[in-house]
Amino acid sequence: MESKKIIRQQQQKKIQEWWHSPNLQIASLYQQLFAAPYFQKAQSIAVSLSMTNELPTQPIIQTALQLGKRVYLPKNGANRKMEFFDLAAQQQFQKTLFGVWEPDAIGPLGSKGADLTIVPALAVALDTKQRLGFGAGYYDHYLATHPTTSVVLAIPPVAMPQAAWPVAKWDYSLDYIITGE
Repeated sequence: MESKKIIRQQQQKKIQEWWHSPNLQIASLYQQLFAAPYFQKAQSIAVSLSMTNELPTQPIIQTALQLGKRVYLPKNGANRKMEFFDLAAQQQFQKTLFGVWEPDAIGPLGSKGADLTIVPALAVALDTKQRLGFGAGYYDHYLATHPTTSVVLAIPPVAMPQAAWPVAKWDYSLDYIITGE
């Protein structure tokens, strides 16, 4: 079994290649999410602003807002602590050293968590719903300490039959994985 670091590097390359291929079918991921009962019932959605080579989150944000849902965006802090802030209250966004756009931290969601959290991933294991993130543990910590329904929208190179990486005890399992199939 390869280390997480090696799998992350491999996944980033596969994902980048996939985005440059002509056969992109991502509309079904959004359709399945919007049709899911957990999305329809959610009054609040936590979602990040997508980066290059990630599934665009703008359609999720736009649909949630059109349906009258509150949208919250993450901001990472010290000690792997991540907080979500109300999109409607934000006046500015800042780009971090890692290229992530974060809100200026107005209107925190608080400790209860959003009803639904859309979680980014480099890989997900379809059998155990384990996720390989970007390596800092922010989402694992957040999901373990906030009651929320978690879902990954997995483009083909992200979805794996099983974890090809070592799963640690602090790696948090997801509630749902949408593959578009």
